[in-house]
Amino acid sequence: MIDKFGRKIDYLRISVTENCNLKCIYCIDENNILNSCNNDILTDDEIVKIATECARLGIKKIRITGGEPLVRKNIE
Repeated sequence: MIDKFGRKIDYLRISVTENCNLKCIYCIDENNILNSCNNDILTDDEIVKIATECARLGIKKIRITGGEPLVRKNIE
């Protein structure tokens, strides 16, 4: 896949959750409150559909991100 600047894009980052059990300074403020941007997360089916379509378009690597991706149910 080529972006509008002519750069080849062959990877994708998919955020699968905002939940996290690590309490890093980056995500937790001084009052110990999670700084969450959005509570809408992709469903399992949406993740599969996006990954499948992106692979068809030439994506070679998908990086699973989040909060902490391993706290999401069904991540194996």
